[in-house]
Amino acid sequence: MIRLSIALLIWAGLVAGAAEGAEGKPEWFQDLTSRRPPGNFTPPPAMRMVYRFGWSGFPAARAEVQFQAGHGVYESDATGGTYGFPRTLFRLDVTFRSTTDRATLHPLHLFQEERYRAETVRTNIDYKPDRLVALREVTPEKNPSKPNTFDLTPAFDIQSAVLWLRSTPLQTGQKETFIVWPSNAPYLATVTVLGRERIRAAGEERPAIKLDLQLKRIDKNLQLKEHKKFKSGRAWLSDDELRVPLRVEADIFVGYVYAELESFQRE
Repeated sequence: MIRLSIALLIWAGLVAGAAEGAEGKPEWFQDLTSRRPPGNFTPPPAMRMVYRFGWSGFPAARAEVQFQAGHGVYESDATGGTYGFPRTLFRLDVTFRSTTDRATLHPLHLFQEERYRAETVRTNIDYKPDRLVALREVTPEKNPSKPNTFDLTPAFDIQSAVLWLRSTPLQTGQKETFIVWPSNAPYLATVTVLGRERIRAAGEERPAIKLDLQLKRIDKNLQLKEHKKFKSGRAWLSDDELRVPLRVEADIFVGYVYAELESFQRE
């Protein structure tokens, strides 16, 4: 549960069928809005953010995210983990780095290390123009890990998905559909803009853009399947020139998990 809530941040028109269209791709591929270039909304500045994570309203983890623009790329570095009483039940420390191309807003590379009480999981993903190659290594493990290749592009990680979304107009009723590979599997994400409202984040009331989040799992045959754990989700971006994620909620099989902005500093 805590791992899912952290993944929602760093780290958050579905067609259920296997029919194929042109070039051997599934029919739902033709509906991806992410096949077009990104929008022209104001590029984000360098920022430092702290997020709090929890389950069913109970805080359980925290992460600090450093976002910056490098030479032709955007980079996010994050560190975090569980704390307090939840840590006695579920020990987790996470290190995360994501690199995104500034021109296309497509991901380039992701590294994530998850340290649990009894094992460490390291994930490296190279996002190439025609495919991605992911390697997930678990220590200790008896058998060596093998790379996983996925040939439908573009596929986003969490950082690039947020960057691509925030670049668009985000008008009420707008719907965006794209592939996301956040860690070890692909999903079809559908985001619908529900409207504007005010929510409390980082100690004050802020204008926000409310989004509906839906996920479908993409199986090895490129068929769309129901996500067994994720039921539905909601997200709020600040309704200003920054469009910073303020809060994310996900309804799962045992309640809901959330990530919320605790502090923010523009650099």
